[in-house]
Parts: sequence; structure tokens; C-alpha cells
Amino acid sequence: MLSGAQCRMARGLLCWSVQQLAERADVGLSTIKRLEALDTVPASAQVGTLQAIAKAFTDTGKVRFDGLEAIVTGK
Repeated sequence: MLSGAQCRMARGLLCWSVQQLAERADVGLSTIKRLEALDTVPASAQVGTLQAIAKAFTDTGKVRFDGLEAIVTGK
């Protein structure tokens, strides 16, 4: 699962705004803001939503996730 801390980190590394991430993941702006307000995986988060956000990051080829760690591949 994607944590709020991972989301903030990956978004920062890609220099994406919250709006850009919301558009790329096809989720609401408020969803990204709620996720990023936490350091952990939100208990109320929908799995599909977290997967869509993670996919937006991994589709760049620059970020991959391994458990609760985000790893930049540098491509």
C-alpha cells in the first residue's frame, strides 16, 4: 500500500503539483490532500485509489515502491 509519506516524497521527486498527480491518477484533488496529510496508509483508503496513485508514479519509470519504501530509479 502507498502511504502519505511515500506519496509526498514521490510527488516531490517528480516535481508534480497535487493537481498534476490528481489528474494523472484520475482521482480527486481532495483525495491526494487527505492522503498526504498522513504519514501512514489511511485506514479508510480505497485500495483501488491507492493503486491508481501508485501507478501514476510507477508509469513514469522513475519511481518504484517496495513495501513502505519509495525508490527512485533515476531514469
